[in-house]
Amino acid sequence: MGGVFGHMSHIYDNPGMTFGQIKDIMTKASSGQLENVTEKTDGQNLFVSYNVQDGSVRAARNKTNLKSGGMDADALAAKFGGRGALTDAFVNAFKAFEIAVNQFSDEEKLELFGPDTNIFYNAEIMDPANANVINYDTKTFLIHRAGHAEFDRETGKPVSGEEGFSEKKAVVLQSALEKAQDSMEGDFKVQVNAIRQLEALGDDAALSQALKGMDQVMSSAGVGDDDTIADYIIKQWRDVIAKEIPELDEDGQQLIIKRVMSDYYGALEGDGPLKSRGLETRQIVKTIDQPELKEKVVSLIKSYPQYFKKFIFPLESVIHRFSIEILRAVQSAYIIAAGGNEKEVARLQALVGKAIDTIQGSGNEEAMEIIKAQLEKLSKIEDDGSIGDVDLSMISSAAEGIVFDYDGHTYKFTGGFAPANQILGLFKYGRKGIPAMAAEEDLTEEILTFLTEQEGKKLVAIYPGRFQPMGQHHAATYEALTQKFGADNVYVATSNVVKPPKSPLNFDQKKDIMIKHGIPADKIVQTKNPYQAQELLSKFEPSNTAVVFAVGKKDMLESPRFSNLGGTRKDGKPAYFRQFSADEDLAGFAEHGYVAVAPHVSLDVPGGGEMSGTSLRQVLAQADPEIFQKVMGFFDQEIYDMLQNSLQEMSAMASGNVQGGMIGTGSKKGPWHGFDAAAFNKRQKKDAKLRGAKEFIGEEEEIVNEVVDYLLGITVG
Repeated sequence: MGGVFGHMSHIYDNPGMTFGQIKDIMTKASSGQLENVTEKTDGQNLFVSYNVQDGSVRAARNKTNLKSGGMDADALAAKFGGRGALTDAFVNAFKAFEIAVNQFSDEEKLELFGPDTNIFYNAEIMDPANANVINYDTKTFLIHRAGHAEFDRETGKPVSGEEGFSEKKAVVLQSALEKAQDSMEGDFKVQVNAIRQLEALGDDAALSQALKGMDQVMSSAGVGDDDTIADYIIKQWRDVIAKEIPELDEDGQQLIIKRVMSDYYGALEGDGPLKSRGLETRQIVKTIDQPELKEKVVSLIKSYPQYFKKFIFPLESVIHRFSIEILRAVQSAYIIAAGGNEKEVARLQALVGKAIDTIQGSGNEEAMEIIKAQLEKLSKIEDDGSIGDVDLSMISSAAEGIVFDYDGHTYKFTGGFAPANQILGLFKYGRKGIPAMAAEEDLTEEILTFLTEQEGKKLVAIYPGRFQPMGQHHAATYEALTQKFGADNVYVATSNVVKPPKSPLNFDQKKDIMIKHGIPADKIVQTKNPYQAQELLSKFEPSNTAVVFAVGKKDMLESPRFSNLGGTRKDGKPAYFRQFSADEDLAGFAEHGYVAVAPHVSLDVPGGGEMSGTSLRQVLAQADPEIFQKVMGFFDQEIYDMLQNSLQEMSAMASGNVQGGMIGTGSKKGPWHGFDAAAFNKRQKKDAKLRGAKEFIGEEEEIVNEVVDYLLGITVG
């Protein structure tokens, strides 16, 4: 769910949960007796309120918003401006909420929101035009039943309220919304997430299997029904410490266990590590006072996430498999078309199947190792207890999961959605040096969605390149970027380097051409190297700006130009330029404000993905004014003359030198003395996708004609 609300717990996330309670939850779920069950949805989170003093609805995405009393409609629209479907989703949903609240009585407004925008409600926006993983078919502004709170305007933190505060407020809000619904208009429906009756399972098979699995987990650690998850984890930590640092005494063991437990559960709650004074690594080492153990102690503390993952997985796996069976009977209330739930399940199964096949077929062992645990969650368990083949029917519902209350806490069951989401994340974004494997068109909206959620950050897109010269396909790319990011947020970055044959134009000449293509002069940035990290970082403040490089996927993965991307931020920390990767890397970006590199925005531009600068220069060097107009989309006599002069001269010089190099008679005293003809010949062949230099020389005129046809939208056979 994220945002202000933070992390919603699985039942294994609560260290105080006993194994007996876990079994009780499973038994209640199997018989359909869980309390306050609602659907867990896959949308965009937003906290909302109302200011009774000025009569405006307010929104919050972070503590800063809460302390200021929230954003009004204009501020929210500005925050998400220029994001296409995402912008529309936030703006239109918020407008629908405003229309609804304006139907409330003054007494209802005061009770629900407080005298000074005190109470905010945890909500989620689902819009078919802005889908995440699940494709809903209704536009819904959904108020959850959990996560609502009165907030301290000084700290932005929730005030400790009465027990059941969220549910009580949700009931009042639901009543007010139901009365207002008849007079509302617009596409978005505003409603409180309805409490649902969970269906009982048809038999006890799933419950029996889950209880058996839970007993095996308990037995492996030597714990019983009255022991807690914390007891279970601590016993395993003691075993690890005894094995890795047998010389350590009881007091030293206690210090390490306290430290790793506070770090793990602090991070889980979204507050970061909670190590208190005396539990810093250096203090632990000092207290233990055994210098020879320092390296082992430090190493063990640093590696705590891997150990927790190992300890929790058996418990998580049992609960996960049980959740899948519970969710089989749960249909999303926000997919209302006939047969829509079944179709969406089938779509998700097919997409995950494609992702698995692609990852496994890539031969990337690291990628396959990463999804190993997720595949296990989607695999059959054989009669002998071994892991069988992947069974996509374990993606069993179009609902992300269910949310329920137990013993004063709110928990979730997510079933097959969780591993499916992880696999799709690796497939679409890659991870830690593993390239994305999905088609580029699958990535664009999700990249924008993620970036948009980075609180307090302005989103800027930089389109870097040599642009020798800028063609219509480049201009169309720029225009598409402005549609995605907003015209005020897109810049073209290029250099002043003049280095024939590939770079015959200086910055001012390139800029004149770009302006003729309709690009504003103030959006054209001169840099020594458009792909150089440090230079571009100086133009944007990483602490409040998320910068996206709009570059091709092929360039991102293969071009040596990107080997220098890196450097440091103004605060001295690393500035990581990389393709978007999996969830934990995205979280790192959000926390540290790293500048990131994304694949270029997917475009429907004829020729845009295939046209090379070399081919374009060949055409323009021989183009008459009519062809120039058709190829470039404009005609300007000065630019035409400039390009004719520079490109024809370059072409003549390059052609003679290449030919000389081919036949072994190139003169080292010629006008391009020192030019590497063989290297240039190799580049020309690659760009033009020809089989040999002789073919390039012999068929140059035919190639130019084909390029003209290509640019004009004519199919080349």
